[in-house]
Amino acid sequence: MRSSMLPSSVDAAAAIAPGVLRAVLSKDEIITRIRLRVENPESLVITPLLDPEGFDQDSVDLRLGTHFLMPQVPPEPYVDLAGHERTNQTYLQLHAPLGSYFVLPAHQTVLGATLEFVKMPYDVSGEILTKSSIARTFIMIETAPWIHPSYRGCLTLEIANVSNTAIILYPGIPIGQ
Repeated sequence: MRSSMLPSSVDAAAAIAPGVLRAVLSKDEIITRIRLRVENPESLVITPLLDPEGFDQDSVDLRLGTHFLMPQVPPEPYVDLAGHERTNQTYLQLHAPLGSYFVLPAHQTVLGATLEFVKMPYDVSGEILTKSSIARTFIMIETAPWIHPSYRGCLTLEIANVSNTAIILYPGIPIGQ
C-alpha cells in the first residue's frame, strides 16, 4: 500500500518542490503514523503487522486474506450494466485457512481481501498495487486501487489470473503494497 498526502498536508513537500500538491509518505513517515494512538485522526493502523521487514522506502507489504468470492456463471450470457435486465451475480464463497491454498484457474477472477485491516488517516489517501513478484506470474490484484482518506477495513482485491496456467494462491503471502 502506497500512501499519498492530500493538499492540506503538503507543507514540507511544497518547501522541497514548490507547486507540488501531492507527495508519497516515506518509510519513516509511515512508521511515525503507525505509532500514533488510534484515536489520533492522523494515525495509520495496519493490523496484524507481523513482519517488521514488510516496509519498503515508500510502501507497506499487504498479505492475501483467507476468504474468497468466486463469480458463478450468470443465467444469461451477458451482464446488463444499465440494469434493464440485471440478474444478481452469484458467488461461491470459499475459505482457504492459513497454511492451505486456493487454485485460481487460468483466465478467471476471484474477489479476495487483504489479511490486514487498514485505518487510513483523515489527511492521507493510498493506493494498493500488485507486488512485482506476483505481477510477473500474470496475477493482477487491483482494478480499483484507490484507498480514500479515513477508510477503515480490509482492502478488497479483484484478483485476476490473466495467464494461460492455473495459479496457486497461498493465504498470508505478500501480494500487494
